[in-house]
Amino acid sequence: MKHKIYICSSSCISAQETFANPEWHNNLHNPENNLYHCVEPDYKDILDAGVLRRMNRVQKFNLCAALTCLQRVNKSVDAIIIATGWGCIDSTYKFLERLFDQKGLPANPAAFIQSTHNTMAAQTAIYIKNNAYNNTVTDNQSPFELALDNALICMQDNDYQNILVGACDEIIPQLADFLNKISKFGKQEIIGEGGTCFILSKEKENSIAEIKYFSSMPVDNVPEIINNLSEKYSVDYIFTAQKEKFSTSIPLILYTDYFGNFPASSACGLWLAVDCLNSDNPAISHAQNILLISKNKQGIAFITVVGK
Repeated sequence: MKHKIYICSSSCISAQETFANPEWHNNLHNPENNLYHCVEPDYKDILDAGVLRRMNRVQKFNLCAALTCLQRVNKSVDAIIIATGWGCIDSTYKFLERLFDQKGLPANPAAFIQSTHNTMAAQTAIYIKNNAYNNTVTDNQSPFELALDNALICMQDNDYQNILVGACDEIIPQLADFLNKISKFGKQEIIGEGGTCFILSKEKENSIAEIKYFSSMPVDNVPEIINNLSEKYSVDYIFTAQKEKFSTSIPLILYTDYFGNFPASSACGLWLAVDCLNSDNPAISHAQNILLISKNKQGIAFITVVGK
């Protein structure tokens, strides 16, 4: 990377009590029926009542995490990039259900308006009155990695100093039932949901971590890359979504054990890594550099090294 990129702030709403709670790891929650549901904050303390009435859950995840990040650093941002895999799935389902009940007759458009994926980044920009570059990245396998790549390109190739980047997804019973049914043909996973945001900056002052490396590569190259990066950055831990056998003695941490598996879960993984670098989280101790690995079904691995 041409410029050093720092993380100045991070915020996470997840299945654990991670939102504005540095002691969250002292009271860990377990999944129920292979589902991790978010521990949501009291939105009335953060958002206006009028805004709350018009927003669905996943938009609240995203906006609350984004506002918390911005308040901590008090910086204006040159871009807002939010990733999602499932989008506003609850509003989408409600609209389709009403359309079916109406038997083809016109249905109330409110749910349809709230169901579009681009409301993720757009709602944040409208709320903070930001007219800069605004993008919602939609992908059902690696949405956060693509959003992070977009953000890093903007910072490396353009004169962007600070960027708000995040990812969010929600789970609804209908989607959970569907995923459980198709999982009968494969390995059943613990499904989760959550919203995570970061402020990326070129300025080191008051930063909490640095993104030292980010790249995508074929899965076959991962073992070699791990060895090279572990030597170059003295990697203390590897964070990943599933158990894997790597030819290394570096300890492995599964972030999905805390948050469940969903398209945007790797954003929670990065949040966990940053939190571990800056707290007394018992999951790890005295870490200086953490390597994150996420993979998609196309055989692509995304590698990130974050450190102090």
